This record gives sequence, C-alpha cells and structure tokens, in this order.
Amino acid sequence: MDEDRGRWDTRWRERGQQEAAPEPWLAGKAGFLPPGAVLDVACGQGRHALHLAARGWTVTALDVSPVALAALHERAAALGLDVATVARDLDDPAALDDLGPFAGIVVVRYKPDAAQWRRLASRLAPGGLLLLLSFGREKARSGFNPRFCLDEAELRETLAGLLECVAYERLGPEQDHLEGSLWRRPEAR
Repeated sequence: MDEDRGRWDTRWRERGQQEAAPEPWLAGKAGFLPPGAVLDVACGQGRHALHLAARGWTVTALDVSPVALAALHERAAALGLDVATVARDLDDPAALDDLGPFAGIVVVRYKPDAAQWRRLASRLAPGGLLLLLSFGREKARSGFNPRFCLDEAELRETLAGLLECVAYERLGPEQDHLEGSLWRRPEAR
C-alpha cells in the first residue's frame, strides 16, 4: 500500500497541478447518473469529480495519493466547489467501509480487481449506476500492460450477480482504445 502511495505521490508531484477537461465519453454519459452522491474512484487530481460537482452531484473523490487529492482540494476551492476527498488504497479491504451508499460510481482509466469490484458494487445504492471508462485489450498492442486492460467477457463474469450491464462500447484508437460501459445495481427485492 505504501509503495503504491509513494509511486503515485511522486508521479503527481512531477506532473504538477493540471487543469484538464473530463473524458468526453464520461461528460456525455454523466447525465445518466441518478441525482445524489457520487464516488469518483482513483480520481487523481479530480477532473471528473470537479465536472460532476459543478453539475450538482455531491462528490466524494477517492485516490491513493494525498498529493493528487491536495491539488484537487485546492482546485475545488478556487472554483467554489465542495468535493470531499478520501485518501485510501483500494487494495485495503476496509477502504470503502465508511463510505456510501452512492447513487453513482465513476471509474476512469483504472481497472479494479475482482475483490475491489465486489467492494465497489456493495457501496452502490440499489438502482445506482456505475460508469466505467478504461483501457480495452487493443491498448495492449501498443505496449501497455495487458493486466490493466479490460476484457469484456472477464468483466461481465466478474460483475455477474453484482451489477447489470446497461451499455458497453469500444471507443477505438482515436480515443486511446478506451472502453466505456454503464452498470446498474439491481433494485432490492
């Protein structure tokens, strides 16, 4: 856990504070999120958290890097936005225990493992929506580590019984071989 934190803190320190627009796919799909609380997972400096907060959602931004979260906090304050920040490592089984439930969860350019998916799905309110945008298998052809690439069949198997796929699309090379999908937590029976 400390190794991940140190690596990402170093990376964000080297990059410095950045003002970046949200991923176009996410900006276009955000309107599908139910009103209420949203969790931005592995948020980095929070470009998606800021986008969602500016549009009325109550946002909690989670990342392993306190350096990235400090930049997000500073930017949110400058914009007059309220974004809660939480420094946690998703590898810690207790990382989400005191969070949620959320009407929506946003995961961008990150691939949770099976245990993390189970914990994330449990934090989504019944009827809540998860927006996932991450690297597809095609990205690995450019030398990107395939371990961090989505495989639709594997993802569907991992999320079976937890979340229902609403939509799935491959965005292609012009959009960095990202794959976007929407997943809904079934209503309680």
